[in-house]
Amino acid sequence: MIRGSTLNHGKENIMSKSSKKLLIVGGDSWSNPNENCYIEYGVKKIWPDIVADFLDMDIINVSTGGAGNSYIHGQIIDSIENNIDRDIVVMANWSQAIRIVPFEMKLAQLTFNVHMPELRPPFGPAKNECQKALRHLYQLHVDHPDHYFMEKEEFWLKVANVSLRDIYLLNEYCKLRDIPLLHHRALPTLSGIEWILKPEIDFKLRDYILEVCKQNQYYQKILKFDNVVGHPNFFEKGSACFDLYQKYFLSLDEKHPNEAGHQVIAHSFINKYIELYEEKSLAEPSYVYD
Repeated sequence: MIRGSTLNHGKENIMSKSSKKLLIVGGDSWSNPNENCYIEYGVKKIWPDIVADFLDMDIINVSTGGAGNSYIHGQIIDSIENNIDRDIVVMANWSQAIRIVPFEMKLAQLTFNVHMPELRPPFGPAKNECQKALRHLYQLHVDHPDHYFMEKEEFWLKVANVSLRDIYLLNEYCKLRDIPLLHHRALPTLSGIEWILKPEIDFKLRDYILEVCKQNQYYQKILKFDNVVGHPNFFEKGSACFDLYQKYFLSLDEKHPNEAGHQVIAHSFINKYIELYEEKSLAEPSYVYD
């Protein structure tokens, strides 16, 4: 198998002469083999490479740690357009709506995560300052004492809309081009939106925001997707990889999957791919274990 490096970003058609299908994978740290945690814990192969090996496909993996869904969407589209002569399969393991990557700069991820560890200089402090400034700017839109701009519900819906629109439009793009596409979610897509305005844990507020987001037009369209890995309801509570595979975490502090966890994730993608696009049944591969 010829592997496309995550450093390639799909910008060059390096495999145009291959007769194999080309798997394009987009996601965050759960899908990026170059994450420090996988190197530190000796994880040799993560789910995208396992899938590509099992299905005998070439692979371009444009995943990066901390990626938001607009970044994932854009990188996948770029990779498709730069390899349009290939027989392409796309697998997206989506991230959170609260994450943004300004101008798709790979070291500019802003996550608004209340649990984020201290980030290393020089990029870490710069991102923290940027995030604080953006939070203040957003707060002014809903809490300015002299000007009314929007209610908090409208703000939350705007945050959700950007992310859900990218997920929906990738689905429509691939459908129009007859490109097989599978959706999964590494993290609960709409969880944590409350942290943008106020970085505090508030589960009651989170549940309320999730109810508000159901008004979004793309939320309703995504509910009709039939190409979702795992629970068919994309927004089902507990259906994200982070929730499903906690027993496979590298450690109590390092909440990313170990090799066994990646094998299970790969198996879920493989099964769904064969079910939808190859119309065959698949017994559980021998590489899946607890």
